[in-house]
Amino acid sequence: MKIKLILLLYDALISGETISRKKFCAEYVVSERTFYRYMQEIVSFLRAHKSSCYIDLQNEGDYFLKKND
Repeated sequence: MKIKLILLLYDALISGETISRKKFCAEYVVSERTFYRYMQEIVSFLRAHKSSCYIDLQNEGDYFLKKND
C-alpha cells in the first residue's frame, strides 16, 4: 500500500497536477503525518536523481512539482 500511494503521488506530480494534502489523506485514509513521510520519500528521490526538480507548496496544503530554471 505504501509504495502504491507514493507512486500515485509521484505520478500526479510529474503529470503536472497539484496535490491537496487534505483531499489525498481523506481519499486514501492516511494521516497527515503519513502523507508528509510519503512526500519526504519523493523529495529525497528528486534530490538524488532529478536535482532539477523540487516540490513546492502553494496555498495551505497544495503541493506541486517545479523545475529549476
